[in-house]
Amino acid sequence: MKFQEIRSATAIVTFGGVRFLVDPWLGDKGSIPPIPGSPNPDLRCPVSDLPLPLDEILDVDAVIATHLHFDHFDETAMEKIPKSMVIFVQDKIDGETLLAKGFQDVRILKYAGVEFKGVQLTKTDCLHGQPGNIGLLYEKMELRSSACGVVMRHPAEEKTLYLVGDTIWCDYVKAALDSFKPDVIVVNAAAATIRGFGRIIMDLEDVQAVLDHAPHAVVIASHMDNVGHETLWRKDLRSYIRQHHLENRLLVPNDEKIRITTLRQHHLENRLLVPEDGEICQF
Repeated sequence: MKFQEIRSATAIVTFGGVRFLVDPWLGDKGSIPPIPGSPNPDLRCPVSDLPLPLDEILDVDAVIATHLHFDHFDETAMEKIPKSMVIFVQDKIDGETLLAKGFQDVRILKYAGVEFKGVQLTKTDCLHGQPGNIGLLYEKMELRSSACGVVMRHPAEEKTLYLVGDTIWCDYVKAALDSFKPDVIVVNAAAATIRGFGRIIMDLEDVQAVLDHAPHAVVIASHMDNVGHETLWRKDLRSYIRQHHLENRLLVPNDEKIRITTLRQHHLENRLLVPEDGEICQF
């Protein structure tokens, strides 16, 4: 299993020998204007360039779109991803959107699981905002409120991978952790916040809740350092690790070079990884 951070929530996961591109946000640096209600009102996003050439990023077997917000499947992805590519989506509504854009092989993730090249993909639920106002928020933004996570399993892989998706800590996440007992967990941890509506993905407390609830899992912090409504940055997470003396559990890479971290070799079963863009984590 390999997890390669590309940028923000975009990643390449190699699982059971199959390469998946997750949540492709492929537009140029600064191509998105500041987000209304953002705590960073002048910040255009994405903040950084893609770390790899586009043809390398698109050299995959399938795409997984946990939802179709601009920072998970943008217009550049619509244009550049081959129309024959297999794309997995959360539901029929997102599927119809992509079919209307000309994609020819759109498949729907299911709670009972779907198989692709031997990899079992199982849909999990997300809560992409605060209970009580999530509907109002996305109605105002003219976006769907739903998103999903994905659990990956394969007979040749010793470990189970859980892509938590855009969610806060909630009963959905707790249930997935209890049900699937994943060994590797990817959390979207930018603590993105919209003024008047609160936080829509995980913050430090949520990440700590995941660590506490899954004490034997490795946690990777993704979706960081690139969205305008972000309130938690990689540097903040590194500071948290130092303050709480979590060095033995939490690993934060401190350079921008592509490198491979093999947990099995270093016997580091319990820790949090915060990969830089382009970095590969191998399990």
